[in-house]
Amino acid sequence: MASLVSSWSSEVNSIPEKYVVPLEKRVNADVPIGKHIPVIDLSQSSTQSIQQIIKASANFGLFQVINHGVSETLMVDALSVCKEFFKLPIEDKAKFVEKDEGLSDFEPSIDQRPKLYIEKEYAPNKNGSNTNNVKDTVFWKDTFGHGCHPLTQDVINSWPEKPQKYREVIGEYALELRKLSLRILDLMCEGLGLEVGYLTQEHSQTQLMVTHHYPQCPDPNSTIGIGEHCDGALINLVQQELSGLHVRDKDGKWFGVEPIPGALVVINGLILKVVTNGKLSSGVHRVVTNSTSDRTSLGSLISPIECIIEPAKLLINENNPPLFKSFSYTEYLGYYFSDTTEIEAALKPYKL
Repeated sequence: MASLVSSWSSEVNSIPEKYVVPLEKRVNADVPIGKHIPVIDLSQSSTQSIQQIIKASANFGLFQVINHGVSETLMVDALSVCKEFFKLPIEDKAKFVEKDEGLSDFEPSIDQRPKLYIEKEYAPNKNGSNTNNVKDTVFWKDTFGHGCHPLTQDVINSWPEKPQKYREVIGEYALELRKLSLRILDLMCEGLGLEVGYLTQEHSQTQLMVTHHYPQCPDPNSTIGIGEHCDGALINLVQQELSGLHVRDKDGKWFGVEPIPGALVVINGLILKVVTNGKLSSGVHRVVTNSTSDRTSLGSLISPIECIIEPAKLLINENNPPLFKSFSYTEYLGYYFSDTTEIEAALKPYKL
């Protein structure tokens, strides 16, 4: 448990060596706020919403939504109980740490068991294998994740008993975010000419609720909250309260995603890019730390359990050949956890 960043970070004035990012990999935490990152009002007509979602998804792979139907009170309560969880005494959290070091890989848990852990950045072998990988810098964050769908009583009973309202609040929150995720996916289907429901069935069989806790950092310039990556899920809805989330645009420039009260950030995952044959982008993002306050964010990731992932046949023709090959979700995870920076090259059938 001592490895959890939140268990010792407030007592140090310098960064432990394993959390220090090599000079060549350090990022500029002070990037401009992306005022041009779309904020989409879902209370407008569906036609307008669809147009804006497709455009934002093609250009950024990320956008924000407001007037989305999730109660702002529920959002405040959800963030509050998650913050409270990380403030609990170590003994109340110990049963959720699987390994003595608390170090784990970010991966879906098929049995949906809760998991509290820290992460390292991969430095994969040249052949792309995920065996015997040398791992690099440890991220300056703690992560707590657990399954939320299907939302059975057994699943809920596996969640923390403390804070007292955690199960009640997060249960309701998870249902609302899943409903919103499927609504957004259906709007994407309409905009692409796919049958409504195409993305909300076998591609959306599971839901993982993830809370990232980034403690105040004495030297943000030498650490990273989480490195540059695309989510391995289909889609991720993120609630943030403080700045720190960055997104990369098509020109390779980084911008901060402005925290907007009541808004949710929608991040397209790599599966969505494959299924739409590249018509929609996956959001390349990272998170930086800060020296003034703790930052906690909530993410709701929608993913398959097992299905064939391939470009939708309605999007393929003589003028639009498949950009990605077909593969099982198990194969996909093998690629994803080998090297997320090289996965697209591994999945493409041709050199484009």
